[in-house]
Amino acid sequence: MADNAKATFGLRVIASDKTFFSDRARSLTVQTLDGQQQFLAHHAQIILAVDPGELRIVDAEGKLIRVVAGFGTMIFANNRATVLVDTCETQEELDERRAAEALERAKERMRQKQSLREYMLNKTAMARAMSRLQFKGKNYR
Repeated sequence: MADNAKATFGLRVIASDKTFFSDRARSLTVQTLDGQQQFLAHHAQIILAVDPGELRIVDAEGKLIRVVAGFGTMIFANNRATVLVDTCETQEELDERRAAEALERAKERMRQKQSLREYMLNKTAMARAMSRLQFKGKNYR
């Protein structure tokens, strides 16, 4: 059992502007349409959509890494996981004021008459801003 807890898999977390993580990991937890899902070494093959929210990584040494990620896709196959997301930020990188302003702009646009496409874009912006604010408000220290 102790050996299983230390089993690792290859993990890459890539955002649109940077590679956030590229190393071995013990576990990965992502936000999906159906809630959070955790992956351990030798997980079955899967492709799924990633929703905005907290992404947790336990690296090979057992260190917990928490970030907030945006929309994206995740693939787990052959004991390797790749997460492609539009944004990936630590608590220190987040600008709470900017996220709050983005949420207010999205709310205002949602109140206006708009096309279905505009509605979906605003709904996406609102979800991203809310997940960033929730993540920024958590105290992990």
